[in-house]
Amino acid sequence: MNSPQKYAHMGRITQATRVATSGMDPRRARIIIILLAICTALQMSSYGMIFPLFARKIGDFGDGVEVLATSVMAYSLAGVIAAPFMGSLADRFGRRPFILGSFAVFTAVFTGYFLAATSWVFILIRGLAGALTAGLGPATMGLIADIAPEDERARWIGVIGGGTSAGFIIGPVVGGLLYDKWGYGPPFMASIGMALLTLLITFFAIPETHTREKRRREILTQKRAVRLAPKTGTATSASLSAGVSFMASLPQPLLAFGTLLFVNLSMIFAWFFIDPQLPFYVFDELGWSTTQLGAAISFYGWATLIGSLALSQSSDRWGRKPILIIGLILHSAQYVGLMLTNVYWVIIAAFVIAGLGEALVNPALSAAYLDITPEEHRSRAMGIKGAVGSLGSLLAPALVVVIVGTVPPQTVFLISAALILATALLVFMALRLPGRAEAARDLTWEVSQERMMAAQTALHNVTLSAATARKLKSTT
Repeated sequence: MNSPQKYAHMGRITQATRVATSGMDPRRARIIIILLAICTALQMSSYGMIFPLFARKIGDFGDGVEVLATSVMAYSLAGVIAAPFMGSLADRFGRRPFILGSFAVFTAVFTGYFLAATSWVFILIRGLAGALTAGLGPATMGLIADIAPEDERARWIGVIGGGTSAGFIIGPVVGGLLYDKWGYGPPFMASIGMALLTLLITFFAIPETHTREKRRREILTQKRAVRLAPKTGTATSASLSAGVSFMASLPQPLLAFGTLLFVNLSMIFAWFFIDPQLPFYVFDELGWSTTQLGAAISFYGWATLIGSLALSQSSDRWGRKPILIIGLILHSAQYVGLMLTNVYWVIIAAFVIAGLGEALVNPALSAAYLDITPEEHRSRAMGIKGAVGSLGSLLAPALVVVIVGTVPPQTVFLISAALILATALLVFMALRLPGRAEAARDLTWEVSQERMMAAQTALHNVTLSAATARKLKSTT
């Protein structure tokens, strides 16, 4: 008797060509990232209002470059210690608690900056801020990696960077104007109010993207990797066994990871090497007002914002490495300009070019990290990145404290320019990134192949048993 037609497919084996995974609706993902960029813009506006006033406030305490550099060191040292732990905790407990917590801390420390009565209290508050906000960067990058498609990561990282730049467009100018007219009170009050508003918007607008269910699946994936590693002997299984080896969980190849970390270190070091010197240099030697310094920072922010919106996807189209090299060369312009001229508008032009360079470098750099990092360790990798950046912002002001008074400002600017250009050369010579398709291959696909092989074997056995049973039945 013939089998019914509806069972004609029995015994046929079909090999899957892809693994279907659940994910967030693209439209909702875009809305979340845009809302986070808006919150970042508000937060950076609140910080930008008071950033140009730090040198003024320390000057009123009777101190100078050394104390400002020490406060930067306190912030950075705390960040170096806390960032890797914060990144791992964001992988374990989710992104939202660390984003909300950081915004709450900003509100508190801005109040502390305003009320600080001595330089040492100011330094202590900056140290606490560095420790308690170290999870913001890793959690933000982890959120983007959770919901943004791989081939659009640099674009959306650029949108977040654009939010940061937008904050530095408005904040420094407004803060400088308020200070020049009314003193410390109005800019600090406006800053605290905006930080509180940012916290409230984030609380209601930003959901958890690394949900408990997703974290549970990743734990099961890691356990499965440990079981499969002896059978498959593959590097992917070993690299995902995070619970077994910290080194195995790092982005691969390690040379590329190390090169990216050095890019991050050099950019942060170069800026923080001039940061304590810059306000005193422009106030005391160039005769700038607080408003003029705020305007210079604002022009830099405009350039970075426009560049982030227009150029952030450049590395998705033309590759991470060439965009990193071009961006680093452009970014050196601000240091070259400060070194060679004291003409205000020439320095502004150099800041604009440098801002465009940063708009190229930051999305390409963060996307390169994500390209080579296993999904379940992204916040950890970004925490290491943040710790290395904090190390740069720690070492640079420490060196400033040592050399201040013996090295002229132009030499400080020269050192920063040379470091950035040398980093561009290092990227050209040493950076080798794997193809993004290869970097994105993870254990999910490997495990599915194991399951497919088991299913094929089981189905073959069922088919063989059925055929044997039919033969036995026909003989009887």
